[in-house]
Amino acid sequence: MPKKLVPPPHLGAIVRKARKDHNLTLEMLAERCGVSKSMLSQIERGAVNPTFTLVWNLTQALGLDLSLLGERAVSDHMITHIPAYSTPSKGSADGKCLVKLLNPPRTAMPVEWYDYSAEPGGSLVSEPHAAGTMEHLTCISGTIEVQAGDLRAEAHAGDTLRYRADQPHAIKNVGSDKAQAFLVVALPQ
Repeated sequence: MPKKLVPPPHLGAIVRKARKDHNLTLEMLAERCGVSKSMLSQIERGAVNPTFTLVWNLTQALGLDLSLLGERAVSDHMITHIPAYSTPSKGSADGKCLVKLLNPPRTAMPVEWYDYSAEPGGSLVSEPHAAGTMEHLTCISGTIEVQAGDLRAEAHAGDTLRYRADQPHAIKNVGSDKAQAFLVVALPQ
């Protein structure tokens, strides 16, 4: 018998409760997480569906465990099983890329790792991360171009590109087939 999927909890109610538990106004939370007061109000009312990045910023600003927002882990002694449908992911602005968060989202670590996949022409464009952040992309399949600042480089299956991510950067599938890569983000110490 297949498992019954449990709908995720209402994000707005969780954010509102955490904000009030921390005695924060909407203005104070907006300053902490870099999200406008208007957007925070809409999230709390359930009027918008925030992006993964926005949810991540909120969880960090409020000290929330991302698992409260939908992770359905089943632990058995030393093995933790995260069903595929519970793997946190976000899409690109063009809708052609998907990035899946593979590291434990509730554990502060000096590295993060992701599964990146993109349809032909798909591009994941990122603003600069914190000073000193580096990204390491290993192409699993397809042809991927990385632009970091004014520099560009292309990777094919098996190739790795390392670049500064504290500047505007983009990862693009420049091939004619779907591309996949393993992306490691090394955060500054």
